[in-house]
Amino acid sequence: MKTIGIFYATLTKTTTGVVDEIEFFLRKDDFKTFNVKSAIKEIENFQNLILVTPTYQVGEAHAAWMNNLKKLEEIDFTGKVIGLVGLGNQFAFGESFCGGIKYLYDIVKRKGGKVVGFTSVDGYHFEETEIIENGKFIGLALDEENQADLTPKRIEDWINEVKKEFV
Repeated sequence: MKTIGIFYATLTKTTTGVVDEIEFFLRKDDFKTFNVKSAIKEIENFQNLILVTPTYQVGEAHAAWMNNLKKLEEIDFTGKVIGLVGLGNQFAFGESFCGGIKYLYDIVKRKGGKVVGFTSVDGYHFEETEIIENGKFIGLALDEENQADLTPKRIEDWINEVKKEFV
């Protein structure tokens, strides 16, 4: 398996903690981690990608992702395999739960990327979200406010599935 590029944006320790968990479950694999705020172009150097964003406002990705959407649009994702991780609060923002990953998903798909790691909606309680396709989330949805105790197992299971798809 080729090196995995983990790209994230954050203002808080919550997303950093999730990235730390992802790194823990990839500890036997070759990976490099980048804050997207200063490393968006580095995405081009990886075929295996994990993109992580918390959700802000009403379903928006973190500002560092939103400010780099044009640069992300310039990347050819053909041949790249991408797993998406979104953070959100399913109760307080149940109408846009983890919606930030939809921005990333749309660009990656439009630019030829293969998105993997769709996950079950079972065990979540939200009103609606734009991140469901064919009855599954388009990535790993995490609620660190209300279900932090489920996060490590969800990440471990998700990583095991995504790694099967990586080249």
